[in-house]
Amino acid sequence: MSARQIRIVKVGGSLFDLPDLADRLRQWLSRQSPAHHVLLAGGGSLVDEVRRWHALRPLEEAAAHWMCIDLLTVSAHLLHARLPEIPLIEDDRLLCQRVGERDCTIFVPATWMRHCEPKLPGTPLPQTWEVTSDSIAARLAIVLGAGELVLMKSTLPEEGPEGQIQAFSAAGYVDPMLGRLAAELPPVRFVNLQGKSHAELVLPALGSDP
Repeated sequence: MSARQIRIVKVGGSLFDLPDLADRLRQWLSRQSPAHHVLLAGGGSLVDEVRRWHALRPLEEAAAHWMCIDLLTVSAHLLHARLPEIPLIEDDRLLCQRVGERDCTIFVPATWMRHCEPKLPGTPLPQTWEVTSDSIAARLAIVLGAGELVLMKSTLPEEGPEGQIQAFSAAGYVDPMLGRLAAELPPVRFVNLQGKSHAELVLPALGSDP
C-alpha cells in the first residue's frame, strides 16, 4: 500500500481533561483523507508524576524512561475507554497487518519499545528523559513508512524559519529527540484539538518541495 495511507496520530496527554475528547477526535478523524489511523496516547499527568518524583529524588534515567513507557499503557486504555469502537492492540505484528486497510487502531507501544524498536532501521530512541510520546510516535511513523505524523496538542507553536522541528525541540514544545529525528520524518502536522476550530500547522518533510 502507499505510505500516504498510514497516518500516525499522537493524542497529547494534556487533552485527556477535555470532557468531549472522544467527540472531537471522531469529528477530526471523519474529516481526514483515507488512511489507517494509528493513535498513540500521550502520558500527560501520569508521566508528570514520575517527573515530580525525579525532581524530589533523582531516578536512574533508564528506569524513569521505562516507568513512563509503561504508563503509556494506562493512557492507551484510557483513550480506548473513550473510543471503545477503535481496537486497542499491543502486538506490533498485528499492527503491521492492520495498517493495510482503512481503519483506526489504538497502539500500546511498551512491548514494541522494549523488544523491537532498538533493532529497526533508522535512529533508535535512547532510554532518557529526551524521549516522550512525541518521538515515540515519530519513530513509529518512520519505521512504518507513514505518509504523515500528526501531533495533537493543546496549543500550536509559532511558525519560524526552516528547520522548525529543531526549533520547536529547542523551545520545549516537542521533546529534544524529535529534533534529532527531523531528517527521517514524513510531513508533520500539529493540531490544536483544544481549540474549537482545530487549527493546524503543517511542516513538509525535510528536503521536499515547499
